[in-house]
Amino acid sequence: MANDLIANLNSPAERRKQVRLRVRPDLQAFEQKYEGKTFTVVKDPVCLRYYRFNKQEHFVFQLFDGKHTMEEVQEAFEDEFKPMRLEQSDLEGFARQLVTAGLVQNEQPGAARHLFQRRAKQRRLRRLATLSNILYLKIPVFDPDRLLTWMYRYLWWVFTTWFFAASVGLMLAAVVHVTLHFNTFQAKLPAYQEFFTWNSVLYMWLSLGVVKVIHEFGHGLSCKAFGGECHEMGVLLMCLSPALYANVTDAWTLADKWKRIIISFAGIYVELVIASIATFVWWYTPVYPVINNIALCIMVLCSVSTVMFNANPLMRFDGYYILADWLEVPNLREKANKYLNNLFQAKCLGIEVPPEAYMAPWRKWLFVIYAVASWIYRWVVTFSILWFFADFMGPKLKILSQMLAIMSLASLFVWPGYKLIKNIRQRGRLPDMKAARVYVTLAVFSALLLAFFFLPLPVSRVHETGLVAVDPDALDAVMLTEPARLESLADVSSGQQVRRGQLLGTFKSDALEIELKKAKAVSNEQWRTVDLMTSSAASARKTGNDAADKQYAAEAKKARAKAETADDDVSRLLMRKSRLDELKAPRDGMLVSAPKRDDIGKLYDKGYTDAPPVFAVGDPGRLVLKVPVSPLHFRVLKDDLAARKELNVSIYVKGRSDRTFQGKLRKLPEQNAATVPLALTQRGGGSLAVKPSEDPNVLIPLAQVYLVEVEMTDPDAAVDPGQLATVKIHARWRSGAWWVARALSNSLDIGLY
Repeated sequence: MANDLIANLNSPAERRKQVRLRVRPDLQAFEQKYEGKTFTVVKDPVCLRYYRFNKQEHFVFQLFDGKHTMEEVQEAFEDEFKPMRLEQSDLEGFARQLVTAGLVQNEQPGAARHLFQRRAKQRRLRRLATLSNILYLKIPVFDPDRLLTWMYRYLWWVFTTWFFAASVGLMLAAVVHVTLHFNTFQAKLPAYQEFFTWNSVLYMWLSLGVVKVIHEFGHGLSCKAFGGECHEMGVLLMCLSPALYANVTDAWTLADKWKRIIISFAGIYVELVIASIATFVWWYTPVYPVINNIALCIMVLCSVSTVMFNANPLMRFDGYYILADWLEVPNLREKANKYLNNLFQAKCLGIEVPPEAYMAPWRKWLFVIYAVASWIYRWVVTFSILWFFADFMGPKLKILSQMLAIMSLASLFVWPGYKLIKNIRQRGRLPDMKAARVYVTLAVFSALLLAFFFLPLPVSRVHETGLVAVDPDALDAVMLTEPARLESLADVSSGQQVRRGQLLGTFKSDALEIELKKAKAVSNEQWRTVDLMTSSAASARKTGNDAADKQYAAEAKKARAKAETADDDVSRLLMRKSRLDELKAPRDGMLVSAPKRDDIGKLYDKGYTDAPPVFAVGDPGRLVLKVPVSPLHFRVLKDDLAARKELNVSIYVKGRSDRTFQGKLRKLPEQNAATVPLALTQRGGGSLAVKPSEDPNVLIPLAQVYLVEVEMTDPDAAVDPGQLATVKIHARWRSGAWWVARALSNSLDIGLY
């Protein structure tokens, strides 16, 4: 009998039953209600972590007082919650979680070493998690609780009803002001390239830091106002821009969820108030460029940026915590990801996972949709930020943008890959998989992978906005033979039909007039000399002076020759003048281009082969579209034209929803465009960013672009030159992998394509 007792005591299972655990005395507990049920939130004041327990879990948690053994805890639980049973393995698993979290202590030998190892592991995981998101780095700096207590004594009025009403009125006034003056407001906004200059980005960078400091103090003061505490503030590098962050997770100790929602919304609310003030400052300070630009940056940051990032529940910012509190689902992202992960393991791999507590069907769908949507949105935001950096830094800082892109892409793969491999390699997982389901999952994954790399898709089509113009081969240009000034215009304008020989305009060359005047003067002088010499010769003959007669006759002959030469010069000059006096239409057709009334008096240069004509008349039945394409699209079209000789084009003319026009692309320009038409630029309704040249009428594209001419094969009389149209060039179908590689190369300039 004694031997049996000693054997039982030496059994590992019996020894585990006699273990006594003790809850840390510094932990704090608060009761809360979620979905009508009572829960207890336990706060770890050292690590600033919060844990939620239901009624049964908290009962067991309280029994870990250093006096009750594991066996006694099991018996007390079954007595309290009859007829429920608590298995020893479940109790040990729960205790193990508490020990791992550092909430309870095991005073047996080796416990301290376990806590030290756990702390070291947490530090490693925190560093790895930080590196997994280099665009959002948090560095703790100081404990702001005393500072917030001091600030609240002077800013308590911010949480009064009258301030809330005044701030809401200010925001509504800004919205109404923008709505009533929306067209003017939109016209005053700078274009993308004008807004994201180095000066504007510097203003935005500094403004973001200041605004985020105020934003985080809004969270901290709100938490303090409702009785919470804030013991951590630090530096936040968000998109490489320094700011401040405040850890207000102490809001979880508040029983009222609406107070927690207000604390999460406080930062957004502060930024919206700042955006409202900045809107009026920007509107009324156009004569102060520096103040105006700073106000514009603050307005954009505190309105668009706040709504897209802070208020977005798909990112782990303020909107996420607001949604989690409203749904009463703490750790929404972790639970959604865990549910989706368990669903994948159970359905696709056949692994038995711990059963989930009962959930309504709508919550299951919520978890799945949220997990997928937040993952996709994170990729979209990351690539959008990287694209902005690559576009803004340009070729001069190309290596920096490439390093940032590669680090970000690696961070998006390393951390999820680490967690996935760790989860799959857990003990017992591989043998627990069902072979049939694994094979089906691998087959589906392989099929998707093969389709991604090899299935042709219409992903290489070129979508751009083009300008309708007359085919250059059906265009007759009227050029000036020499520099001249526009004197008058006939009663015609661009787009009108003209007849051959119809007067278009008159020009005058001041240099030609002077030259003509000199030639006429020379001619008159020479003819006067001819008359004088002829009269002198006649007088000499009357007096019988034969020598003088011959001399005067010879002089008269020379003068006549010079006079005739001068007359020829005058005739040539008059012919040149006649070409300027009346410029006429060279053919029947449409007047494609012509000077404006405001151009009367303007000096025009002599026409050259590649110079724009003064007037141009073309066949309106032969139309082309001038389509700007990027170098990457140009390379695609060049490769496909070499193989197919021509590409089909679909044309959607604005205002003509009744039909889709067709076109052909048969040739490409030999070099990129040095200038672009106004209609294709951001100023004219297009998408091209341009800069002015020495000639204000000549616009130079900021980025390299090619003007491709697409021939319209079925135009009608309602399509006029000068209209804009959406063009879809049907290039050869390519795989999804090709599209991803090209998108990465185009956005991040990392040389994948």
